[in-house]
Amino acid sequence: MRSIKVQVQGIVQGVGFRPFVYNLALSLDLKGYVNNDDCGVNIHLFGKQKDINEFLTQLKNNPPPLAKIDNIQIQEINTKKEYVSFEIMQSQSTSNKTTIISPDIAICNECEDDMNSKDNYRFEYPLINCTNCGPRYSIINTIPYDRAFTSMSKFEMCDKCKEEYENPTNRRYHAQPISCSECGPTISLYNNKNELITTENNAIKQIAGFINDGKIVAIKGLGGFHILCDASNDFVVNELRQRKNRPTKPFAVMFEDLNWVKKVTNLTKIEEEIITSKEKPITLVNKNDSKILSKYIAPSINRIGVFIAYTALHKILFKYLDNPIVATSANLSDEPIIINKDELLTKLGNVVDYVLDFDRDIINACDDSVVQVVNDKNFILRQSRGYAPKALKLQNKTDKKILALGANQKNTISLAFENNLILSPHIGDLNSLTSLEYFDRTINTFKRFYDFEPDIIVCDKHPLYESTKFAQTFKDINIVQIQHHYYLMLYPT
Repeated sequence: MRSIKVQVQGIVQGVGFRPFVYNLALSLDLKGYVNNDDCGVNIHLFGKQKDINEFLTQLKNNPPPLAKIDNIQIQEINTKKEYVSFEIMQSQSTSNKTTIISPDIAICNECEDDMNSKDNYRFEYPLINCTNCGPRYSIINTIPYDRAFTSMSKFEMCDKCKEEYENPTNRRYHAQPISCSECGPTISLYNNKNELITTENNAIKQIAGFINDGKIVAIKGLGGFHILCDASNDFVVNELRQRKNRPTKPFAVMFEDLNWVKKVTNLTKIEEEIITSKEKPITLVNKNDSKILSKYIAPSINRIGVFIAYTALHKILFKYLDNPIVATSANLSDEPIIINKDELLTKLGNVVDYVLDFDRDIINACDDSVVQVVNDKNFILRQSRGYAPKALKLQNKTDKKILALGANQKNTISLAFENNLILSPHIGDLNSLTSLEYFDRTINTFKRFYDFEPDIIVCDKHPLYESTKFAQTFKDINIVQIQHHYYLMLYPT
């Protein structure tokens, strides 16, 4: 018999890691326990040598689908205690937060099947999720990733949801956003005067009818609101351009499924795989000669940004839509995506006719990711929903905590501590007060996640960059400035 302690670091919280460990241990007749802390997952195992070896092999080679293991440490334990069962223990908190937060993930196939089954009590429930999909980063205040630290804390689980949440053999065990129509957030439909129209189940069907009738609407997604309209309607797409003061910049188009995308584009195999991946980013692809979409979607260029419905709410919406839809971020120029219905109507009440909202708060805004395939490689042009926050492992540990502030355009920030490098989601151009507030808020969010106070701040040398100005407000911290651009002067010979 052998007793060991296993510490696992990486994206291992909120992705079904503990129930995976629990069920694997039971299948191999291993005893002990598993728990979370601020650094990752801890496993104590007691059992036969061959069974422990098999456990470690499965742990390394077949983890849960959303897990990303960065490091596994194994330590022999000399203990007289012989465990008689295997248990999932309560999360613990330490003074050294290093666990990685999972990005928001598109609805999984199992949840989509549940949502489409009339025999399932979550039939057509628009906020369905499990440990393999749904919101993560956008709803979390701090780590460890427990319901009490998310925007779901105000919703008390009904008996059915609680039974699933507490059952380690269930796919929704400790799925923190778990809910249903009985106990979860409420969908509400408003007009652009902020007057409530309905909170009934047919609110999604109603707003789909408005889209079919040529209206411009806003719908809350995972990380913020989208502005939507019928992508086949020349008049309404042109009207959206006028209302949003966006003369030529291309609009992204959301489709029900890949088959619809193929009707209007020429896709490669790699592009198909990316479009249908668990991240479901906006993917820039070549148009074909189809006349299905409005000529005003992406005028004067041969590419178009496409993505498929990635939440249950979007999936239900498409049951009632006649055509693909424009789905562009709800924001003013140079400002971040809007996450609050009242702010949306204050700023964009003259753009949208109706708004579909739900009362699960978005704590951390997160725009859609944008990618493009070049020479069979996936290049991420905007790293956000599905891909970020992103964690990289440094080859060598740093003994300093470093905060890098990014550029003035297409801004992101990053944190380095120990051997971790954490990259934030896309923040955007720092050209407005609202953007600067969002920039500051994102920095504070990541500092809170990791109890992080920088020893060094890295910024650009450009004196007029807002990120540089921000760095210079810190008087007692070492600031390192980097030359972002180099200019090559060419002289005639």
